[in-house]
Amino acid sequence: MIRIKIEKNRQNMPVFKISVKKEETEEFKFLKRALFESKSIKGRYNYEIPMKYFLPVINNLEKDRFTIDKKSILSYFEFSDEIDENYYYSTTATAKYMRLWREESCPDIFKVNIDIENKLTDKIVAFRKISFS
Repeated sequence: MIRIKIEKNRQNMPVFKISVKKEETEEFKFLKRALFESKSIKGRYNYEIPMKYFLPVINNLEKDRFTIDKKSILSYFEFSDEIDENYYYSTTATAKYMRLWREESCPDIFKVNIDIENKLTDKIVAFRKISFS
C-alpha cells in the first residue's frame, strides 16, 4: 500500500511525501520519473517528491492501492511561468506569493482541493489576470 501525505513547511509551501516499496515502483512505472527527481528521507515516508508530480501520481494510481494521510493539508495554490519551467506553490496566498505571481506576468493561479475520503482532487482557477481591453 502506497502512503501519501501533503504537509506544509515553514514557508507555507506544500511538501509531497510518499512511502513506496521497491515492488510498487516496478508495478507503477510512472512513479520512477517522480522518484528520480525526489530526495530520500528518513521516517514513516521514504521520499519527498516535487509537488509538480502530485496530481499525476494521484490521478494515475488505482484508488484501492494508496491512502492519503488524515493529517494532510486539504488544499494548496499553484501556478507556473509561461513555459512551465518553474512551478510555484503555497498553502496560502501571501503577499510574497502574489508578488511572484506579478513578476511572472500574472498567469492563472489554480487552487487544488484534496478529498481525502474519496481520494479525489479538483483543480479550479482561484486568481486570474484582469485584462483591460
